[in-house]
This record gives sequence, structure tokens and C-alpha cells, in this order.
Amino acid sequence: MIPPDILVIYSLIILLLFSIALFIFIVLRRIILRHLEIRFKKRYEEIEKDILKAISSLKPEYSVKVAHKYKSYPDVLGKVITDYVEIIKGQGTEQLNIIFNHGLKEKCIKDIYSRRVLKRLRATRLLVYFAGPSENAHILKLLNDKPIVRLTAINALSRAPTTDALSSIFQTFENDPDPNLNTYLNIMSGLGEKAEYFIKDCLKKHLSIEKLGMLIELIGTIPLKSLYKDIIAFSDHPDKEIRIRVAKALGNLLIPDSVDILLRLSSDSEWEVKAQAIKSLGNLRSPAALDTLTNGLFSPFWHVRFNSGYGLANMGPQGIRRLKQVSKQKKDRYASEMATMVLNDIIYTEET
Repeated sequence: MIPPDILVIYSLIILLLFSIALFIFIVLRRIILRHLEIRFKKRYEEIEKDILKAISSLKPEYSVKVAHKYKSYPDVLGKVITDYVEIIKGQGTEQLNIIFNHGLKEKCIKDIYSRRVLKRLRATRLLVYFAGPSENAHILKLLNDKPIVRLTAINALSRAPTTDALSSIFQTFENDPDPNLNTYLNIMSGLGEKAEYFIKDCLKKHLSIEKLGMLIELIGTIPLKSLYKDIIAFSDHPDKEIRIRVAKALGNLLIPDSVDILLRLSSDSEWEVKAQAIKSLGNLRSPAALDTLTNGLFSPFWHVRFNSGYGLANMGPQGIRRLKQVSKQKKDRYASEMATMVLNDIIYTEET
């Protein structure tokens, strides 16, 4: 039997050897990573020079030559062209497309089917900038992928919005259990009027409050005046968040007929709905809203007073007179202070 003190010595030796091995591994790893970083940077600069020459010359045959020359360095080539596609406009982008098609397209499509998430994500990000309708069939596979890959795939589909692509985007949105609503809003906003039919169809379905609210806001963001009647149907919705989104969308659509609906929403039981309705009334600049905006300055809620003040400022001379009247009254100090603040801001803005 090995004595306890010998066991302790053995344990310490093993621990020491493990620590030395770990230290060597970390040092070697840092050296390798540093070496790879230097190689990447050197290759990047080399490719960058040739790509800038291709963009400047506008010769397709030279762009094809560049693509074939660096085809064996897909990571670096992909990084360079994505860096430049965001800043290059006009005919220069055609040369980047040529380089992508001849140097990276085949690998991107292959990587879409990779088991590695990072490869799928890199491929999809490239396709966001360079995908066409012919690539949509491959991108559709990624709509059931992890959230970060799925959203990138949707962004790629939105760049070449065929009917099938749009249908897939909205179907994915409907089925997404935990959607990033801001990302969906940004992507769908870029679709413009092409999204009209699909938004109208979605509004008829049983969606969560969050998704329904985003679609209503989207109508105002694009904007889609043709869907005016579709969203005012939600102005009496029991959830206050939906009523807020309706008021916000109406303030963006700027349809005169919506004044009556906004006046009704300005008397809502929830102050958040009131505040948004009053803000939208200020956007519409309807004389019919003068009394409502004036009364809003006397609200116990700061946001209602604030939106009422600047809403009156938007009304021009009539609104300015109301602000001056409220600023001089003594019954409500908070109303007076808000009116004074808005008036001072108007004067400052005019002076600057």
C-alpha cells in the first residue's frame, strides 16, 4: 500500500504537470490565433486592393478574375465584399455581385446545408446582400432554423420579394413562438406596398396581442392608407396596447376621416391611449381638435400634457393663441408651466 505522503506528492506532481500543460496550451493557442489574425489581415488587404480595382475599372472580366483568384479564401473574400457592399453604390455593386457569383455563391449554398450554425449564419448573411430569386429555394430551408439564422434568412428573402418569398416571411412570422418584433418590423417595413395583401390577411387571423400590435403599427410605418378601414376596426379592442397602436398608425397615415376616431380615443380610460391619440391629433392639425388639445394641457398625466402642448404648437397661430391663454391662467400651475415650456421652445427653435 502506497503511503499517504507519497500519494500527496504524486497528486501535486500531476497537478503541476496539468498546470504546465494548460499554460503551454493557452500560450500556443494565443500564438496560433495571433498568427491567423495576421494572415487574415494580410490577405484582406490583398483582396481589398483587387476589389477596389475591380470596382474602379467596371470591367466584368476583371471581376471574374478576382473571384477565381480568391475563391480558395471564402471567409476573407466574404468579409471584404460585405464590408464594401454597404458603402458602394451604382455600377460598383454590379462588380461585387459578379465576384460573389463566381467566387462565393456555390460555397454559400453548400454552407446553408451545413450542420454548423456559424457556417449557416455566414452564408445567410452573404445572401442577404447578394441573393436573387434563384437562391430563395435554398434560403427557405433556414426558416425553421435557430432564431438568429431564421431572421437573417427572412432578411435575405426580403431582398428578392417574390410572392412565394413574401408568403414564407409572413408564415414564419405567424408561427414564430418568440419573435423579435423590432427586427420583423424593420424587415417588413422595407417591403412597402408589396406587403399589403399579406398584412391584410394576417389581421384576420388569431395572433398574439404583440404580433397584432406590430402589424397595426406597420401599416402606419410603411404607410398603407389602403388598409385604413382594416385598422380602425381595432379601435375598440379590449387591450389598450392595440388601441395605442391604432392611434399611432392613424397619426402616421394622416387621413382626415380619422379625426373623429382619434377624438374618441383621446377620451379613453387609459392615459397611455389618450397620450398617443392626442399626439396623432396634433399630427393631423385639424381645427376640430383644438378644444381637446387645450383640455389635454390640464390632464394629471405629464405625457398627455406634453403631447397636447406640442400638438397645439403644430396647429399654427390658432394653437399658439391657446398656448398663450393657458400659460397666463392661474388655476392649474402644471398646465401653465407646460404651455410656457412649449412656447419657449418654439421661440428658441425659430431663433436658431
